[in-house]
Amino acid sequence: MGCRDNVGRTHHHVTEHRPVDSWDQSLASYAAGLRRQGGRGKPLSAATQRAYLKDARAAAGWLRDHGISGPEAVTPSALAAALRALGWSAASQARALTAIRAWLAPHHAPGRSPADRIQRPAVNAPLVPRMSQDETAVLLDSTLSDGGTPLQLRNRAIVEVLYGSGLRRQEVCDLRLDGLDFEHETLRVVGKGNRARTVPLTEPAVAALGRWLTDGRPHVVDSNAPARAEVFLTIRGRPMEGSTVYRIVAPLLRAMGRGGGPHLLRHAAATHLLEGPRDGEGAHLRVVQEVLGHASLATTQRYTGVTTRDIQRQLRRGHPRG
Repeated sequence: MGCRDNVGRTHHHVTEHRPVDSWDQSLASYAAGLRRQGGRGKPLSAATQRAYLKDARAAAGWLRDHGISGPEAVTPSALAAALRALGWSAASQARALTAIRAWLAPHHAPGRSPADRIQRPAVNAPLVPRMSQDETAVLLDSTLSDGGTPLQLRNRAIVEVLYGSGLRRQEVCDLRLDGLDFEHETLRVVGKGNRARTVPLTEPAVAALGRWLTDGRPHVVDSNAPARAEVFLTIRGRPMEGSTVYRIVAPLLRAMGRGGGPHLLRHAAATHLLEGPRDGEGAHLRVVQEVLGHASLATTQRYTGVTTRDIQRQLRRGHPRG
């Protein structure tokens, strides 16, 4: 509505529209793109979306604070300076470059993005923690002396499955009754990326699971609650969380003077499969990849740097001068 001044002219109030900040606009578009899809057209997990967006925002903040007018004005030298100033480790910088490349791509000609002209830093894979077969046997045997209460039976079964089948702790929590196949001694696992796989069970794991399902689980199931499909339950009959599995395994390792948690048993399963028993052959790398549910063989190959015995055995058998 207008207003009249003392000479009768009508003035209309004009609302000034602040131009949308190109940094904020580009980050909003990037966030929307992350929600739609990720690499190879597969949806990214919420955690990955947050990490990528955090990296892009950190770079954008530094660039904006140092006088760069917008994402279309970013140069390779400015971006390199930002990456140095932000103090990321090689691994964090490699991840950040993945995020920044996708974020900046729409603002530059194909192949001309400043992120494309920065070399990805070499990332050395961390050494996989080592646990010997004898140490693992001691840990597993320690659960035998715990007794036979429902939770003790559950915990032993969890430890046997973690090591015997090389599962991640969340995979243990997500195991379902209809995924157990005692006849064929296998279980169905749903791992990262919602990828399902069937893995073998060791005989001790079959025995421990049988005792838990027969003598332990019925005592924690709440008869008044809806039926639970999960194999492992809390004392109140509810589905377990990964943190609970950690609290089961970590004290057993501390009692042996070791740090770590459930993932150390997964590492042990991988290295011991590659080593094989003292009087036998180790498993093929592809078999270990399938058991562990690795999408890439390169991930499984990390374990080959931990054990040399199988490599030496292969060399002596196959090399002309072995």
